[in-house]
Amino acid sequence: MKVAISSLPKSPWWGEGIISYEDNPFMKNGVIPNQTLLIKERNNIIETLKKNKIEVIEFPFPKKLEKTKYGYDYVYIRDGFISDLNGKVLILNFSQINRQPETKLIADQLEKLDYKLEELSTKNNVFAEGGEFYFCPKDKILFSGMNRNTMKGAEAVASFLNVNQLIIIETSSFHLDTVFTTVFDKYGNLRALVFCDQLISKRSIKNLEKLSKKTGVDLISIGREDSIGTKNTLGSLAVNSFSSPGLLISSSQYSNGFAIKKLSELQIILEQCSVSQYQLSGGSVHCITNEL
Repeated sequence: MKVAISSLPKSPWWGEGIISYEDNPFMKNGVIPNQTLLIKERNNIIETLKKNKIEVIEFPFPKKLEKTKYGYDYVYIRDGFISDLNGKVLILNFSQINRQPETKLIADQLEKLDYKLEELSTKNNVFAEGGEFYFCPKDKILFSGMNRNTMKGAEAVASFLNVNQLIIIETSSFHLDTVFTTVFDKYGNLRALVFCDQLISKRSIKNLEKLSKKTGVDLISIGREDSIGTKNTLGSLAVNSFSSPGLLISSSQYSNGFAIKKLSELQIILEQCSVSQYQLSGGSVHCITNEL
């Protein structure tokens, strides 16, 4: 497997202070990340991926974005595209208007790498961001959030990936990956789903229970503290994971002992890579990686 990760800008990342978004409680106006620690955390992610025999493709940070007010979000390389893992990539369309300039720059880089590109429509309320999706290629299932996605956007991505089933997970959180992750066995089969049942709708939980009953996929519930947290107390975002066959890379260990035990029983390699400085701007491990 190949994974994209962005380089850091030459100037300090959010060196003049983070600009917050209303729907992202992690972002606090004026906070400046510790650049030395940020570099160390990025290098650790890369080393952990390589240790697990995953090829890392480093995307250069675009010079154009260093001069823009919101361009630093480019490091969350997950959101701008989604790959079918077979040479084709769909360029997505941000509902977060400040990030829309990223897509052309991402497309330019992917073209240099000889990927075949398609583009999501930018008309008729078609929006989709990568942090809202978890793709299960062997099972041909796509899980989608519906906060920064629209239904038209989710359906267009499902069509591009040629899945048999699109499962909508309703949450008030800004991206699905703040409350949910897939878990694959070493052969790439969907084996479990980890999610914060307090932060997704009862209807979505019922749909997951139906899937579990039909396929035998295990459901692993975690608390808010391992997800996005509450208004008063932010969570660890441990659930925001890079998920590949037999492997989960998270920012921290789950506080839920049952979840750890169950994942161990499933013979999943659990890696922890702190991304504390990335989290200051609202993203974690899933956000800063993207499968190619």
